[in-house]
Amino acid sequence: MLNLKETKSIVALVGCSDYKLESLKKALSIAFDLIGGIKTIVKPNHKILLKPNIMMPKPPGHPANTHPNLIKAVAELFQEAGGNLSIGESSAGSLAGLTFTAKALSQSGVADLAKSLNVPLINFDLAPVINKKIDNPYVATIPIARSVLEADLVVTMPKLKTHTYGTIITGAVKNCYGMVPGQIKAEFHRRAPEPKKFFSIIRDLFGLVRPKLAIMDAVTAMEGDGPSAGHERQVGFLIVSQDPVAVDVVAAELIGVSARNVLTNKLCAEAGLGAGELDSIDLRGENLREVIIKDFKLPTNKIRNPLIYQLTINLTKKKPEINHKICKLCNICKDSCPLQAISQKNEKMVIDYEVCIRCFCCSEVCPVQACRPKWEHLLGELVSRIISSRW
Repeated sequence: MLNLKETKSIVALVGCSDYKLESLKKALSIAFDLIGGIKTIVKPNHKILLKPNIMMPKPPGHPANTHPNLIKAVAELFQEAGGNLSIGESSAGSLAGLTFTAKALSQSGVADLAKSLNVPLINFDLAPVINKKIDNPYVATIPIARSVLEADLVVTMPKLKTHTYGTIITGAVKNCYGMVPGQIKAEFHRRAPEPKKFFSIIRDLFGLVRPKLAIMDAVTAMEGDGPSAGHERQVGFLIVSQDPVAVDVVAAELIGVSARNVLTNKLCAEAGLGAGELDSIDLRGENLREVIIKDFKLPTNKIRNPLIYQLTINLTKKKPEINHKICKLCNICKDSCPLQAISQKNEKMVIDYEVCIRCFCCSEVCPVQACRPKWEHLLGELVSRIISSRW
């Protein structure tokens, strides 16, 4: 692990104007050479988990998601170097209690890509998790996909996007939130509704998983009101480093944002988790000063009222509920629960809501639909459909 107190973090900023496979591989090869060579990153037979940002069910090339051709280029280069790859994600959002991950992986082209590469595709919402303790006043434990914690190399592959919620841009650090399965991600928003509080959870999550490599898709980016409602902008770069925080710093400066104003950069740097400013970075490749985009559109409507935000989140809260009249006591829900939050007591299946992470695996696997998501507020369905209409 790089000692950030003694050594500057090396970041490669390499031009790449399109998503042709040969263009991406050439740019990636240059980037890897600039940060020490692919052999220093990928070891033969190591388990490598690629974590792209596939946040929405959108077609390949949509600026909300990491481009599938970049994932393919990275995967093929790492396979050639001897790595054993997998791809994993838990997307944002849900409707009727079911998350969008499977749909997002399918529509984005990542599911077909994984199949063509003969690489396991892991839907973190349905996969085993491990609860990790953190020292945070808002969250005591975080469930993390087990495959993330068991990998020899975790690669965060964010899309360069703006973010309306407090941090201006979302990048390599925030992308780690997709390693947390199910609707527990929304629950953390409820517990910490103000940006600084919420992003302290992101910081602590990042400190647990510590991806050893970040590859940012900045060939195209999303400007304006990201991370989902903005517009595509041609940028023409890949940003690569073994310090994900440093990648976010360079990304911010590239689009004319002071890295110190990005909350994840500030919090992670203060915690000693990465280089939080350009003076701590050895930037290689393009001359940043010559390529800064001065007219990149930033968010126009940052969320300024945490009480309204928390109200919205609370109104859309759901939990799985078992209809005991039709439940057959088959125990499939119990066996499928990643946190073993379901047990059989007094001839009834019972859910421990203190343990439940709202992944709704139980609802998906119940053969008689006895376990269904239930709105916890009468206005929940209406508010959820209004929010989800943009998806």
